[in-house]
Amino acid sequence: MHAPAHIALSLALSVLVTGAFLAVWLSPELRRWLRGTGSVRQTLSNASVGLLFLLSQLFFRGVMIAVFTAASSLVPWKLPHAHPVTFVIAFLMLDAVYYLQHRLEHKVPLLWAIHSVHHQSADYNWSVSFRVGFFASVSTMLFHTLVALAGVDAVTYAAVGTAHAMLLFGLHARTHFTLGPGRVFNAPIFHRVHHASNEDAIDKNFGGVLLVFDRLFATFAPYREGLAYGVTDEPVHHNPVTANIAPWVTLWRTAAQKETLGARLKAFFVR
Repeated sequence: MHAPAHIALSLALSVLVTGAFLAVWLSPELRRWLRGTGSVRQTLSNASVGLLFLLSQLFFRGVMIAVFTAASSLVPWKLPHAHPVTFVIAFLMLDAVYYLQHRLEHKVPLLWAIHSVHHQSADYNWSVSFRVGFFASVSTMLFHTLVALAGVDAVTYAAVGTAHAMLLFGLHARTHFTLGPGRVFNAPIFHRVHHASNEDAIDKNFGGVLLVFDRLFATFAPYREGLAYGVTDEPVHHNPVTANIAPWVTLWRTAAQKETLGARLKAFFVR
């Protein structure tokens, strides 16, 4: 019944991201500001990976909504439809699920093969927001069913999910602006630590809009100078297709080195 609304809301983010991509592509001044001291090649690579991700949404976006709707229909309880409190609760739940998903994506090799594409950039600027793996929606779809099972309807999910994704899109800006010292709200300067490949920064600052969960589970680290970026066990991949395939090749080779079938299967799920 609400399918048109689902489609309109879910496509809104894609339209905005496409518009931003075109703005970056057409404006030399904007490209210069975005890349900062980074390389043009890396910035264009990030954008091309993002374009490939947008193409994946032609299929995955509809599947995500269908799966969410199906999961929501399995539970008899529902939060009040279109109620302001429902949107707040749904947003908080989605951000909590984001923390869980993000943390597991760094711990579970199978999920890391999807997510590591986002961490491959050797530069840190707003173009990293575009660098999302082709199969990222598969991981998101699995975790977002938890929100459906909590009683959030598909229309609320589409609206809240779009707002949440738009806020996350700004986390890669080159700014030191914060809403406080990282007690409650996330900011680009804190997310910058998450992308760092320095040993003391690895597996830190998983939060989305909020940093509350990082504080609760001791995964918060403050910003410091001298951070390096990229994935430590892979070379830099500028080709968007290679960037998406390389983590799977690495995972397969790691599993193939195990001596038993059980150990090989375990390598996909346990680091």
